[in-house]
Amino acid sequence: MKHTQVKKGFFPALRRILFRVLCVVCALTVTLAFAAFFCLISDEVCANNARTLPPYARENILPVLEKQTWTEEDYDFLYRQTGLGRAPLDALKGQTQRILAFQDALFYDAELACSWTTPTTPHEYTVNYIAPLAPIEDGDIFITSSCHTYGWQHGHAAIVTDAEHGRLLQSLALGLLSAEQSPDWFRQSANFLVLRLKGVSAEERAAIAQHAQEHYVGVPYDVFTGIFSPRDQGDDLVSTNCCHLVWQAFYAFGYDLDTDGGLICSCRDIAASPLLEVVQVYGFDPLTLWN
Repeated sequence: MKHTQVKKGFFPALRRILFRVLCVVCALTVTLAFAAFFCLISDEVCANNARTLPPYARENILPVLEKQTWTEEDYDFLYRQTGLGRAPLDALKGQTQRILAFQDALFYDAELACSWTTPTTPHEYTVNYIAPLAPIEDGDIFITSSCHTYGWQHGHAAIVTDAEHGRLLQSLALGLLSAEQSPDWFRQSANFLVLRLKGVSAEERAAIAQHAQEHYVGVPYDVFTGIFSPRDQGDDLVSTNCCHLVWQAFYAFGYDLDTDGGLICSCRDIAASPLLEVVQVYGFDPLTLWN
């Protein structure tokens, strides 16, 4: 009799346990589905914001280009129309067609497509178009906001280590070591900025680039650098990521490009640094940059 009562009580209890497990599984499934939907929507929002055209009309810049000397107002006008800062404008002065190509690029309403740098990180790029590149120098910084993961528009950054041969040092993705590559990946991105340390000699900027080239090549990628490991690692980096590598290169020479002082320095932090000036803007609003 007791044996029969145990069996009768066992199965209802088992059904209750299975029902509760099923409820938990369903709740988790619904939660994950909503999370995935939110991430997809967030990534779609990032993709739609990957490229920004100037919020003002394109104008004829030929009369200004033909002047013998440019006023501050002329430099400002040309910057708004070409995305070029003062230094590259001076370097390209007299090369009318080249400067006009930068105006074409700034106002180019590009068709965008998406590739995946990792299984979770899409990258927006222009279809069949590579942007012209301003004259770059060692120590310049490239930044794009066109990479995002689950709605976080973290972007990507690199430092010019060999301007003569067009080489940038960057930390690309999990499982890869930091390495030098060409700037073409940035040039085909939906947007990019080229930034330069303000008020610092070309010799010092070149020294920063050489230091990075000598000490920061071949370092493992770690998105958590600065959170679970020290941010300032000196010359012997245990791990890095794209933003950390750029930050570390300049921090080694006393320049802190982090604008908010957090655990990590993001691409957006670097883009907003008051220590930097614009060399070239492409795919961002020249008036607001990445803001």
